Amino acid sequence: MVTESISRAINFFKRLAYPLIGSKEEFSPENQAFNAICILGVLIIGYDIPFNYFNGMETIASLFSLLFIALCFTYYLSRFKKKFKYSIIISSLIVLLVLGTGYFLNDGIRGPSLLAFSITFFMIMIISPRSQYWFWSLLSLTLGLGLLFFEYKYPQYIKSVYEDRSAVFADMASTYIITILVTFLGLFSLKTAYYKAKQNADAKTDALERLNNEKTKFFSIIAHDLRAPLASIQSYMELFRMDILSKEEKEMMDQKLSNAISGTQEMLDNMLSWSRAELNDGKAAMEVNKLHEALHPVITIQKAASKEKKITFTAEIDPTLELLSNVHMLQLIVRNIIGNAIKFTPSDGSIELNASRYGKDCLIAIRDTGNGISEENKSEIFSLKAQSTFGTANEKGIGLGLFLCKEYTHAQGGKIWFESKIGEGTIFYVSLPLV
Repeated sequence: MVTESISRAINFFKRLAYPLIGSKEEFSPENQAFNAICILGVLIIGYDIPFNYFNGMETIASLFSLLFIALCFTYYLSRFKKKFKYSIIISSLIVLLVLGTGYFLNDGIRGPSLLAFSITFFMIMIISPRSQYWFWSLLSLTLGLGLLFFEYKYPQYIKSVYEDRSAVFADMASTYIITILVTFLGLFSLKTAYYKAKQNADAKTDALERLNNEKTKFFSIIAHDLRAPLASIQSYMELFRMDILSKEEKEMMDQKLSNAISGTQEMLDNMLSWSRAELNDGKAAMEVNKLHEALHPVITIQKAASKEKKITFTAEIDPTLELLSNVHMLQLIVRNIIGNAIKFTPSDGSIELNASRYGKDCLIAIRDTGNGISEENKSEIFSLKAQSTFGTANEKGIGLGLFLCKEYTHAQGGKIWFESKIGEGTIFYVSLPLV
């Protein structure tokens, strides 16, 4: 409960901060950090002006008033004029100049100026680009040591402005609290950015490992499933050359060879489709498609395939359905599901394809009266762990099709699931967003 409250508070402050520091789409992280530090500096200086005035240090209050105006100007320059590089240089030089002047006016080494120098250097290093690190480091170090040396040699130029000991303690305590607060906020921001980058790197590493494992499994399936049909073709060619087969045996071998070649062709089509997607980093080129036009060639071919197996195939698609989809991915999904339905549905069975509007989505349902999917295989049906199986006419089922169906459905912003009962059949559902 506490964690949830903290998370809500952080999200609230993020929503509040983005209009002030700029969105990450518009500004770089360094630019956002600079804008945030400018706002923080304005708040701190806005507090210091009345504090110094009522603490008897009117000159310091006037000096900080000039710094207040300068920070407001550099914030405007960075946030609204997008002059980030100039803003860093101008604001950093002005702040160092004001603090250097304040060193003389605010009791030198006995005042809070050195603490202010330290926290200013810390903030400059957060916002400045890497190429400027040495410049700001040497400038801050030289300025600080130079002021100390000057005071050591010429102490008469250092002005004491404190009226009593309580004013000294109040000024030092205030500067110390501000220093701790700013250091905490800076380190918190840096560590948050570090852990976020680390989490992103870990997530990318895990994704690469998963992808590598999938590729290894993918190619092992290909190697295994190519070996069998090639061996069948080789055996058939040897038997044909020997001319020892009867007419009935030749017909049977022709059927087996046809099934083997068909399965191999399907596997190669899937492999090529997967390869194209990988070359595009898994991104789908989306366009508006009329569903009945996109699926017409697939349905025509699958109707012919089902007719050969004496399976009744019907398709009913709402002609008004328009999808924002990738037509090649869409066709592969439907082709693989119908192809599986034909393989695992016996002769005289039926397959139905229905596509209709379901809220803001298009729901494609492919129903068959086939063998169904066993309980032990349901959990792995969309993964590369799915084993190759044989259809009702001994057709070879390839363990890649449904894996690609899942990948391509998700790539188009859709969902895929199924319902199945052994001996009764299976229904696959594909839900894709309408235009």
